[in-house]
Amino acid sequence: MVKCCSAIGCASRCLPNSKLKGLTFHVFPTDEKVKRKWVLAMKRLDVNAAGMWEPKKGDVLCSRHFKKTDFDRTTPNIKLKPGVIPSIFDSPSHLQEHSYSVMDSPKKLKHKLDHVISELEDTKKSLRHVLDREKRFQKSLRKTIRELKDECLISQETAKRLDAFCWECRQEGIEQDYIS
Repeated sequence: MVKCCSAIGCASRCLPNSKLKGLTFHVFPTDEKVKRKWVLAMKRLDVNAAGMWEPKKGDVLCSRHFKKTDFDRTTPNIKLKPGVIPSIFDSPSHLQEHSYSVMDSPKKLKHKLDHVISELEDTKKSLRHVLDREKRFQKSLRKTIRELKDECLISQETAKRLDAFCWECRQEGIEQDYIS
């Protein structure tokens, strides 16, 4: 069975003439920490498991995903130096446009989520303060209208219109509360 490079968008295949073309294939490390770094560097998602892709026993990466300095060329068989991480990946253009194609580390995602939640809570708090100020303003405005009417500084008709206006503003505010 022909082995194919596991990197997204890479069409390299392990064929008999691959080495002659300078193309080598490398199995994933057995050390779990290094293997995890390889997988994170690939930024490949598993659509079936809704998470990071996990390499199987026979999965490989080709030499195109490593820097020239990552190889030990002192022996006849070209090998990767211990602990190197693949770093050269050209994602397909249709994936580069979308933020979901680049998987951040879980720690980074948690930090981003915490930040967004914090901003949301601050915004909710600010909105509550604005709504409280608006209620106080409307209450004060109705009181002022009543005082003006009581002292005959505005007509009964004007007082009704202003009161109706305050009621409409209050209703719009209540509707906005239900929307959010």
